Amino acid sequence: MRSLIRIFICLAVFAAASRGMAQEGRTLSFPRTTEYVEQMPPADRVWLFVLAGQSNMAGRGLVEPSDTIPHPRIFTVTPDKRWALAKEPLQLYQPALTGLGPGLAFARALIKELDEDIYIGLIPCAVGGSSTDDWLSDSVCNGVRLKSNLTDKIRWAMEYGTVKGVIWHQGESDATAEKLPHYRENTEALFAFFRKVAGDPELPIIAGELGLFPGVEKNRLEYLQINDIISAITDEDPDAMLVHSFGTTPKEDKVHFDGPSQRAMGRRYALAWLSLVRSRNK
Repeated sequence: MRSLIRIFICLAVFAAASRGMAQEGRTLSFPRTTEYVEQMPPADRVWLFVLAGQSNMAGRGLVEPSDTIPHPRIFTVTPDKRWALAKEPLQLYQPALTGLGPGLAFARALIKELDEDIYIGLIPCAVGGSSTDDWLSDSVCNGVRLKSNLTDKIRWAMEYGTVKGVIWHQGESDATAEKLPHYRENTEALFAFFRKVAGDPELPIIAGELGLFPGVEKNRLEYLQINDIISAITDEDPDAMLVHSFGTTPKEDKVHFDGPSQRAMGRRYALAWLSLVRSRNK
């Protein structure tokens, strides 16, 4: 009996140590300092982009040192509403889980296409596990009151710039038989809400597909239905565009995009926004 007890204790200690090592590895390349912006540029030169949705927008990928190198014209809103040079991870609402998202890759790709006197301000508002019902009801999800937090951050940021778009990735929490029938209506209502808060009825919204990973069958049918709904919405909304998730790969959990795929999705969001805006200006 004592031998069995010793075995169980050893296994428990090993499991705890493994979790600690994994956690340390996850945060190994996290930035150690925050570089606040001392003087913001004129408001007419700051283009604001909202990063909203759930965990694949919040980011669960592995942050690498290159993801923490700031660009002098890319800022982010901190949780306490200050401007800082953007470094991954941007979304800090769930410290025990947060990781690399698509936000900085999006901004880095987009800034290359903008005039040199234009700055990008990112507004992180994504919270893991949040469903469209949670968003519409302004529920507290993982410690964040969703709509209120987004509204507060946008209105504060608009004192420093103009909202130019919403980058939206959400749907995993709605991929159930109970929630799927309401997904289109809910998502369209949220898009209208985002535009109302931003004061722009034609605000570009770029929506990403859920990941359909090779060999992963869990929830595949439901994910396909979610993607079909997002596609239908963006097809009919002249101010929205879909970003495909083909070719992406997951983390070990088979749900979240890995680091390279998060960067790829970020670049796709940038290309989609550019394509949408340029097509409207023809």
